[in-house]
Amino acid sequence: MDILNYLEQQAVQHGPSGHEYEVAQWMKSLFEPLCDSVTIDPLFDVIALKKATIPTKDGSPAPRVMLAAHQDEIALMVADILDDGSLRMGNVGGVDPRILPASTVTVHARNAKGGYVKLEGVVGALPPHLMSDADRKNNYQREELFVDLGLSAERVKELVHIGDLITLNGPATPLLNERCAAKSMDDRACVGCLLEAAERLQKMGHVFDIYFVATSQEEVGSKGASVAAYAIDPDLAVALDVTHATLPSSRPDSTVPLDAPALSMGPYLQPKLVERLRKTASDHGIKLNLESCSRATWTDADDIQIARSGIPCALIDLPLKYMHTSVELLDMNVLRECGRLLAHFLSELDEGWDENLWI
Repeated sequence: MDILNYLEQQAVQHGPSGHEYEVAQWMKSLFEPLCDSVTIDPLFDVIALKKATIPTKDGSPAPRVMLAAHQDEIALMVADILDDGSLRMGNVGGVDPRILPASTVTVHARNAKGGYVKLEGVVGALPPHLMSDADRKNNYQREELFVDLGLSAERVKELVHIGDLITLNGPATPLLNERCAAKSMDDRACVGCLLEAAERLQKMGHVFDIYFVATSQEEVGSKGASVAAYAIDPDLAVALDVTHATLPSSRPDSTVPLDAPALSMGPYLQPKLVERLRKTASDHGIKLNLESCSRATWTDADDIQIARSGIPCALIDLPLKYMHTSVELLDMNVLRECGRLLAHFLSELDEGWDENLWI
């Protein structure tokens, strides 16, 4: 898999939470050559099924495993149109207002015929020269910022409506040492891990029916994962999401190194599955870090594990710097290693995988 090309392409797809139609169509086209069937459900979850290649010994239906990584991105929304045509912004999924001043954005508006039009804009703010000494000491609040489209107020009001989406611009930027920065790495980079695993499994046998799911609406409450887990009813699941990589000012207990996948451990995650993933990593020379989650993981794993009558679940983390910005940064080798870990884990799952699950 050409990981850099994938990261470049994902950064230009449109897919804020609840509006994943465009990115879902793109994801579907990527999974189709690698899987037996690919569907998109009513919430825009992309569900790609790779059927078992090894029959069960007693002829019973193949067990099912669900792999989940979310495709939606954080975004903004037009909350008000001011008299001069400037736009005030609401939040869709958690954009920190401190990253917004001087950003470039795209407003997804509509013309008179109802067709969509993309308007490029910049996020402006009152310059510090015009602020009081007291105001200069405070961070910008989202309510104090505005989007300037460079259009007349009349033209803005023709094209833009309350509720129109505003997305951050953040094209993929390759850096040295196999690093890359872009927007929406959270969590489309982890969908890339699923694609890498699916590609590797083309040459590997597996007794499970494998469901690769690019979920929707994770940033607003994992709604897509809940729906997909109910529909698939898997025997076990592995969620993938990004986690915070080490920064100069970060606490050691709040981050993991950027150079290897991390495995979460906590009460929401099935300990025997965690141990099995650790063994797989050890057997195949895959470096693995550990991360503690004393309660909720704040990922799709939380909702998957309580679907139906309960689903044993594990969580693989992809370390990422500068989360929820337009320059989210990762190591492309680690993305590849996540896919390799998944592929080996899936190919080595046998029919007796759950015999000692609860002991």
